[in-house]
Amino acid sequence: MKRLALAIAMVSGLVAGSAIAPLPAHANPAKTADTKVSWVTPKQEALLRLTPTAKYTETGERILKLEMLVNGKLVDTVQAVSGKPKVQHFRLGRDSRSGSREPLPQGIYRVGGIDRGAGLPYAMGNTFIPVTPLFATARSGIGIHRDADRHVPGGSGTIGCLGVLNQAGIDAIAQFVSNYNVKTLIVDYGLK
Repeated sequence: MKRLALAIAMVSGLVAGSAIAPLPAHANPAKTADTKVSWVTPKQEALLRLTPTAKYTETGERILKLEMLVNGKLVDTVQAVSGKPKVQHFRLGRDSRSGSREPLPQGIYRVGGIDRGAGLPYAMGNTFIPVTPLFATARSGIGIHRDADRHVPGGSGTIGCLGVLNQAGIDAIAQFVSNYNVKTLIVDYGLK
């Protein structure tokens, strides 16, 4: 857990850039009690964070909570699933195998551009947001989309992507990613 927290802090710094502007040449905060607020440039950082809940869907997938955060403050939450019902094994990236149909591995991901293309498969709905692992794993082709074929026998769950449970949820995520230019997804299952 400590390693993940450290990695999150490091990536947040890389993704958000420096939150503190260089001090003017004449400034010396060590000798001045009145540090000017104008010397600090606040930077708004928005990200997505995925954590498990204790609940399961009627078909057996663990319900995951996807939070939309700005500067650490919760803006919205949606429910999602990942992986197929019979393979709900949550793993670190190095332990996650390609083609396993398991949930996306724990770690930090880079969020890509929103695809609302007409060529998306029915099972994905009308929106796909690619996410790229920033860690070593055999997994690829991962993204966020709607679990659009939940009502079809055998269709519930995903083959490793993050499947949002309803259209309103995927629309909210796409709007958030677009409005805040979100570039980071943190998947934290509490694994060490």
